[in-house]
Amino acid sequence: MEALRKIADRFQTTVPDSTGKQCEKHLPKVVNLILVEGEEVCPLCERDRENEMLSQIETAKYKSSLNRKKYSAFADKSILTNVDLYDASFGNYEAAEPEEVTNKEKAIKTFKKYKDGEVFNTWLTGMPGVGKSHLAMSILRNLNESGEKNKACIFVSVDEMLRMIRSSFDNKESKFTEFYFVDLLSTADYIVLDDLGAETGGTGTKKTATDFTLRVLYAIANARQDKPTIVTTNLSKEELVKMYDAKLVSRLRGSQALIKFTDTSDKRMKTIEL
Repeated sequence: MEALRKIADRFQTTVPDSTGKQCEKHLPKVVNLILVEGEEVCPLCERDRENEMLSQIETAKYKSSLNRKKYSAFADKSILTNVDLYDASFGNYEAAEPEEVTNKEKAIKTFKKYKDGEVFNTWLTGMPGVGKSHLAMSILRNLNESGEKNKACIFVSVDEMLRMIRSSFDNKESKFTEFYFVDLLSTADYIVLDDLGAETGGTGTKKTATDFTLRVLYAIANARQDKPTIVTTNLSKEELVKMYDAKLVSRLRGSQALIKFTDTSDKRMKTIEL
């Protein structure tokens, strides 16, 4: 780049001295080498070199901008009904009971496998309040903060997402359309679908998912067959199959790691001393 500037400066004041030689790189085209401070230089080679350097600089700027956009998606694009989950981490997950200790270790191993590039889905199942969402958020947060911080990580409450999409039907100004969420969750590197099944009434309900719900979830599941998806739910596989259908549940489960809570007590129920 500096050599080309020197050449340009020389042209502004005087005609550079020709060496009488040609640049072999450009043969059979005749490009005479010139002398710049005693060095034989090909003007076209210097131009190409500077263009390549400028291209690399612009590419690096674009990559950096894209990485920042992906990194910020965690905070900017996630949809939570409980904002306290943003503070969830492995460090503040209280693991007192044996099952809690085991499941915390499984969640940490899951994060490490994802960090190493493994592709599989993770399901956290069990009754409400046992810490499924906390561990799911902990996995996602660590992925967002790891490495070059160039992965898009999105946490979405399924019930809230569907509510926002339905609201957009009567609000043409809303950006939270079906296309918006399907595109967002299809392209993200890692996602959490939190509380799957709650949109139909949760545990004990005999309701089935609407065609609208199935359409949205199918679109997301189909697009993420080669990307990791983390799902939390209060429902068993059998309940999910009845609520949705076997094909959708199978697509969402895929190759899966299972973190199951059966004995852990509800962490949200605390006794208040009077």
